[in-house]
Amino acid sequence: MPVFTRQDSSLRKANHELEAGLGAHGETRPATVGAPAVDRAEPTRAEKARAALRAAPRVTRVDGEQAPGEFLQRAKGFLKAEVYITHLNGQPVVCKDYRRYAGTPAALVARWLVRHELKMLERLGDWTHAPRAVARLSPLSLAMEYIPGPLLSDAALDDVTDARLSQQLILVVQQLHQRQMAHNDIRGSNVVLRDGVPVLIDFTSAVRLPRLPGTATLARMMRRFDLRHSLKLKQRTLGLPLSTREARLLIRSGRLNRTLRIWKKGILPRLKGRKH
Repeated sequence: MPVFTRQDSSLRKANHELEAGLGAHGETRPATVGAPAVDRAEPTRAEKARAALRAAPRVTRVDGEQAPGEFLQRAKGFLKAEVYITHLNGQPVVCKDYRRYAGTPAALVARWLVRHELKMLERLGDWTHAPRAVARLSPLSLAMEYIPGPLLSDAALDDVTDARLSQQLILVVQQLHQRQMAHNDIRGSNVVLRDGVPVLIDFTSAVRLPRLPGTATLARMMRRFDLRHSLKLKQRTLGLPLSTREARLLIRSGRLNRTLRIWKKGILPRLKGRKH
């Protein structure tokens, strides 16, 4: 499996050596006849990565292959990726895997989704409120930084934490907009709390905010879309009241309602296999 890494050459080398030394189910392949034996006092980086992979729990994907790690999401629905925790270079990473669509017409769209999310994460760089892109493992799979912590939709919160977290989430969304990007899918299951600080995940639907002349209205609409969903989390998930100004943001015009209904009920479910 070729690895297209973004920066880390040691990760690319370790992963190639790892694949050369392991079979389909993790067994060691026989050494090449006539290869000289090398004595090492300490294990190499690739050997450490191989040992971590062997020690990790193994999960069976829909395509029948095995991968070390733990499933976070099973592929259910059209163009739904399998998401699981695995290890690369001895570090835990989250892998978003569309390889179940290999050889089908859907693979063209899946490849675009992988490239698109990788590009969005790379544009954010080392922003602390989004995972870092680690590697494009194949045209249909992407590895990104593992963010430890509970999802906002699953976290147990108290009243004081709720109010502080609501303010932090809105500030995070505003920072994302300052970086000329809209998330377009803010929900409790797409916010991880790392040490109580919100981190946005799943940038499949993210887009760059338009900056061309005449696109100011569209950019403002996209920013408001993110803010509205953040306020819905404050109101419904965190159970906090909205201020008068915040409540006004939730009031949408009829034209905007129709546009969002087409996107949420028609286009987005087809792209991501969701049922509303």
